Amino acid sequence: MCGIFAVVNDKNKNAAQTILEGLKKLEYRGYDSWGIAVKPLQGKSIKYEKHVGKIGEAKTTLPKSSLGIGHTRWATHGGVTNLNAHPHLDCTGRIAVIHNGIIENYQQIKKNLIKKGHRLLSETDTEVIAHLIEETLKSQSVEKAVFNSFNKLLGSNAISVLIFDKELIIACRKGSPLVVGIDDKNNQYFLGSDVPAFLKFTNNVYFLEDGEGVIISKNSIRVFYLRSKKEKKFKPQTVSWKVEEVEKSGYPHFLLKEISEQKETIGKTATINDKKIIQVANLIKKGYQPVFTGCGSAYYCSLGGKYFFAKSKVQSQAYSANEFIPFARLTNKNTLMIVISQSGETADTLISAKEAKKYGAKIVAVVNARGSTLERLADVTIPVSCGPEIAVVSTKAFTAQLATLYLLSEAVTGNLKKAQEEIKNISLVLKNWLNENLLKQLISLSKNLINEDNIYLIGKNFNYPAALEFALKLKETSYIHAEAFAAGELKHGVIALIKKNTLCFVLAANDEVKEEILSSAAEVKARGGKIIGVAPFDSNEFDQLVKTPDLGDLTILANIIVGQLLGYYLAVQKGYDPDKPRNLAKSVTVK
Repeated sequence: MCGIFAVVNDKNKNAAQTILEGLKKLEYRGYDSWGIAVKPLQGKSIKYEKHVGKIGEAKTTLPKSSLGIGHTRWATHGGVTNLNAHPHLDCTGRIAVIHNGIIENYQQIKKNLIKKGHRLLSETDTEVIAHLIEETLKSQSVEKAVFNSFNKLLGSNAISVLIFDKELIIACRKGSPLVVGIDDKNNQYFLGSDVPAFLKFTNNVYFLEDGEGVIISKNSIRVFYLRSKKEKKFKPQTVSWKVEEVEKSGYPHFLLKEISEQKETIGKTATINDKKIIQVANLIKKGYQPVFTGCGSAYYCSLGGKYFFAKSKVQSQAYSANEFIPFARLTNKNTLMIVISQSGETADTLISAKEAKKYGAKIVAVVNARGSTLERLADVTIPVSCGPEIAVVSTKAFTAQLATLYLLSEAVTGNLKKAQEEIKNISLVLKNWLNENLLKQLISLSKNLINEDNIYLIGKNFNYPAALEFALKLKETSYIHAEAFAAGELKHGVIALIKKNTLCFVLAANDEVKEEILSSAAEVKARGGKIIGVAPFDSNEFDQLVKTPDLGDLTILANIIVGQLLGYYLAVQKGYDPDKPRNLAKSVTVK
């Protein structure tokens, strides 16, 4: 949820500015408020600043320093105020803490600290960490005080602690992501919630695992097991991301850039992961039962996978990860849990995967971000490798994951090569279709929809999960109430919502249910509804058509892209930030 960033040995002796730039790269993780703390080159105490709102074009006036921490917040405990923003300091002002997660037992810890004379100023759960470390330091070394304090916290958490007197950054991880960046060339070290924060300096990284802590000094990086306090030998890895992948590259927003990148990222799925896909397909052929799960867009991707597998005559199930636990007991050693997540850090998704694994299920992770908790938990990982997705709203990761599930379903029936050619062809088709004329049409359509309060969508077969994802894009970006239904549900109550000029999108393809979906469209139109078709064909039932390319079962990919673009242009027309929708964060690492 929140973004953590730290630097040690800042080469320009301007740690605050380096941290500020890093936080701007992490703002998709939270943008309610932000703050920075540094150990100045000259001075006897930590200097810090905290602000409410997005970082945007913010500047810092903190003094010169080579050591500091910074945080961008997505509020959980306590309102969005300067006082509640991170970092938080102890009573002495010599320990500063930033935090990602939720401390489930913070009230009890806070009560005990107050009894011992500590004065806590904020409404947050985070502040107790600084005071708990301060209290523990009375009887323990710095390293043990931080590690033991962290071990007392219940829930999924990651912390970074600036220790003024020792000139150290100490960080711990349990459930929430942390990655170390190592710039050997300039002898500087970084810590972040995600790689983009420091990618301009280095792509040499170490992803902390759950239950690990790291001590970063001017001269070394040391990794420890938090429970045993034993030091661990670690080996950094090189990530393949490039700096330009986390820049806007001339686009006004990351969201539009990432939508456009689908011309390449969908096709790329056909050229990678052959061995992994065949490995998983062989498990299914041997009798493993596929079960899909994910949250939000990843859940709709799961539903799409279920339809793909049905076409391949493979029985499967799809569950929203946040509602999976009641069904976990149905999994066993013959279950193949296919877990979908862009970040690989979504709390409910990880809980579901761990629960299924407890019952003996094999875990297959379909992820985009590398080095995640889900990847380490999985028996097999299929990385979609579409590059960093900076906009909060998922686009290219979703379609790459959906394309990957299609390849997997076809591999089960021995048609992987044919499916790969189909996916490669999609990239060629998209390059021609995503042109100026289409964008102009969608800009014009967004202007007409700007005052709508309610939008309905219907789909059938593959276009039902497509309609759900289309609706989610409209909700996330434009804040318009958009609701998707299976077309056949109209007659079972939904049609009561239709009145004159009720707007309804109809997602369709040239498939075996084409006439049925058009029949449903006619029912809506007969009751005064206004119909916008998203399909590779026109129809008398459509008042307006957004024409998509005919891609067979994969027409849903183009239909979904229309929803992504329309959501983007609606946000722009309304003056909203399409990269950072209100109340949302990129990676939901808390329950």
